[in-house]
Amino acid sequence: MSYLKGETWTLTPVSSYKIIRNCPKCGTKSLFQSTGNFRINANKKCVDIWLIYQCENCRSTYNLTVFERVSPKKLPGELYKKFQENNSGLALEIGTAKEIFEKNRAVVKEESISYIVTKEDTEIPVSLQALEGNCRIICIQNPNDLKIRADKFLAEQLSISRSKVKHLIADGLLQGSKKENLEKIHLANSLLILLKTVA
Repeated sequence: MSYLKGETWTLTPVSSYKIIRNCPKCGTKSLFQSTGNFRINANKKCVDIWLIYQCENCRSTYNLTVFERVSPKKLPGELYKKFQENNSGLALEIGTAKEIFEKNRAVVKEESISYIVTKEDTEIPVSLQALEGNCRIICIQNPNDLKIRADKFLAEQLSISRSKVKHLIADGLLQGSKKENLEKIHLANSLLILLKTVA
């Protein structure tokens, strides 16, 4: 294993996941978007905390449970204060935490999330066996496990068409370091891409 000069592309969400659920007012399945606001309900010495969602059509609300029957004193540091202040960063963090949705059995619209990509030059650990010729080495970091097709993402970030990506893959010029089929997979938590340069 050697450390070689490459690029790290990191995906960061800038919006919360939308929830698909039956809306009692619309009478059909609708998309609910995070309002970025929390609701806190005191029950003796404990509190319930929800992130408030709203139907995109009729503004009917849905409360996504964050904490149930918890003592504010048991919440770490300034966390409870952030809930009280409707902290936007915390709302985004919770609105992209899949374990919260799973706990609520809430169905998310995976492709609804917006994100930015930051790129920086870094040294990347690469097995020399994976390298053949001159390669552009790209490490894609997807810490929130956003469900995005690898070929679509690469086309967007390389500013080329999907068909061009397909041809590069077919010609062996664009590949995952572990020989992943880039046309059929979604981005993993971490994915190493090798883009061979033609002299």
